Amino acid sequence: MWLWIILLILVVIVFGLGFIIKWLFYIAAALFILWLVVLLVNRVRA
Repeated sequence: MWLWIILLILVVIVFGLGFIIKWLFYIAAALFILWLVVLLVNRVRA
């Protein structure tokens, strides 16, 4: 569970920097979507 929290914090930080660097915004969006998918898959499996 700690891994998902750390990943979410990383996404928030990269999202904030994304307003400065547009490519980081796209990376943050992709990581956030990946995080959501994995979280939902884990909820369904549990």
